[in-house]
Amino acid sequence: MKKIIIFVSLIFGILSLIKLNIFFFFLYLILNLIDLKVSDLIGSIIFFPYYPIIKTLLITQKKPKYIPIEFKEKNIETFNPNFKSVDLAPFNIIIKHGSVSQKKEAIRLLFELLKKEQIDFLEGLRLLYLVIKVETNQDVILYTTEAINNIENLLLEKLSKINNKVEYARYSFYYALSPFLTENQKTDILISTKKTLLQFLEKYPLNIEAILLLLDVLQELGENTLIEKILDEKLKKLKFQPLFEKAMLYYLKQRNIKEVKELLNVFYSYNFSFKNEALKILLEG
Repeated sequence: MKKIIIFVSLIFGILSLIKLNIFFFFLYLILNLIDLKVSDLIGSIIFFPYYPIIKTLLITQKKPKYIPIEFKEKNIETFNPNFKSVDLAPFNIIIKHGSVSQKKEAIRLLFELLKKEQIDFLEGLRLLYLVIKVETNQDVILYTTEAINNIENLLLEKLSKINNKVEYARYSFYYALSPFLTENQKTDILISTKKTLLQFLEKYPLNIEAILLLLDVLQELGENTLIEKILDEKLKKLKFQPLFEKAMLYYLKQRNIKEVKELLNVFYSYNFSFKNEALKILLEG
């Protein structure tokens, strides 16, 4: 009813702009009395004949010219840095561009860090072998070769003394992936390490260190069927963050996006946050 009255009033208002007529004014006033409040009535008299136009513009619903964007607040993640981790970038720079004395000092420090296991064993070894591959100075090459021989002896010494099966398997894995062995020797050690870990997990099926190490060994052997079987079995029983991250990384390599999404949903349902920076960039952006 109100819209009809305003519409009629609007027509009368426009007509009165063309030719003022007292009849239209009184008719407009009567129609206003039916529905308008006192304040609106006074306004309609003062602003006659423009009030109907103003009123029509006020009640007309306008669509926004922008598209509303839904967003939610996210807490900034903070973490304590691990001071035991060492960035190998400075070593790379010194090995490529340093003087002979600087290179030898970098190699010595690299050996000490490997000995104390303060850097990734395999990454440290690969860096030392890179020195031999790209270096032209014979003194630096001999120094590096001696460091590599000492590391091999260190690995063999640890393997001879370790009684813990998981630790033994871990150093066997390091040794298998080191450049000291032929391809056949590498495969033999990996198969032996796999058997050791499978036997250990029969007795201690929820040992997370053994599970994670076994998954690494199986990836090197290319046994994807067994990897997926173990992941399916262990993820149902163990809600352990590194296991979820390793599973997602594996399925990303296999390009199994469906499985990654399912794991990601479970991962977030436990309020986990990524420790693996590569995964964080890939899956969170």
